[in-house]
Amino acid sequence: MRLFKQGLPHSLSALLLGPDGFRRQPEARGVDPVEPVRQALLEALSPDGQSLNPELSRRLRLLHDAQALWFARSEVVATLSKRHGEAEAVARVQRLLPLFEGLVPASLLASCRVPGR
Repeated sequence: MRLFKQGLPHSLSALLLGPDGFRRQPEARGVDPVEPVRQALLEALSPDGQSLNPELSRRLRLLHDAQALWFARSEVVATLSKRHGEAEAVARVQRLLPLFEGLVPASLLASCRVPGR
């Protein structure tokens, strides 16, 4: 009995590259719908935040899908909180929510909406 299946589909490279063996490429039309979201997060982070957390800045540039950027928002808030306080950091990131519409499941968007807005 084999304990581990051998072969490329079960290797670390398969985890990194995805089930098809390659990373998802931007849309064929040349327009990546995730790019405006990425740029908005980097702008919200600002040069101050980028110098405070260069690893986050680098990761935001490398993340290739909207859900990965969605979950990186909490790190953006944490970094901005160090410079501007938590309330201001949350407000800045909340303003970016419309950019995620249509790119992430509606349940994710609904989970962070502020009541009364």
